[in-house]
Amino acid sequence: MHEIVVEIAGEEKKIPIKKRSIRVDSILEKLSIYPETAVVVKGKELLCDDDRINAGEKVKIIVATSKG
Repeated sequence: MHEIVVEIAGEEKKIPIKKRSIRVDSILEKLSIYPETAVVVKGKELLCDDDRINAGEKVKIIVATSKG
């Protein structure tokens, strides 16, 4: 089993993945986050829904919140 590291709201989580990489939209689905409400960043690169995250990599997920 492989894993990626995800930072959400200042907390790091290790997420197990079955293959050596996973699509951004799949990891958001796995975390129950709507893709329309989140931005995923790897290093200084903004990732698209169809980009892949490789095992061992760290990404940051920024979820937009509405305060209306």
